[in-house]
Amino acid sequence: MPMHLLTSAWPALVLLLPALVLVSAIVFLAKGNRRAVAHLLALAACFLIGALLMEFFTFMAALMARSGSQQAAPVVGTGTRQLLTTMASPRSIAAPPLSLAAAAAYGILVSYLWLMITWGLHLRGKQQTAGPARKKPAKSTRKTAKD
Repeated sequence: MPMHLLTSAWPALVLLLPALVLVSAIVFLAKGNRRAVAHLLALAACFLIGALLMEFFTFMAALMARSGSQQAAPVVGTGTRQLLTTMASPRSIAAPPLSLAAAAAYGILVSYLWLMITWGLHLRGKQQTAGPARKKPAKSTRKTAKD
């Protein structure tokens, strides 16, 4: 039953993740939490690297498939579109463990975990600064008289 619920909600979860990352980045920037913004940038970099790898693999597969034929080169963006389609497919959850579809599905789940950890670090940092303020010892402004 939980797997059926997950597969039916999967496209909404995939579409919600970029919006959640964007809102989180805006909140973290407004609060001045650079560590949390760095975590979100690392998450975005992982997706960018995945998209670039898909572009490369799609390009290489097209080059190897057309050996000797006069077919046009693949259009830039095909690999990224394929990666996004694979990630948004509910069937990717039940794919064999080492397949590309499973890696994309697990990447979404890891991204949500990463986002929760980032929010946890943000809230933990907020609680530390919200405690009682420590007073520094006041420095004396009086000068001592010298003989």
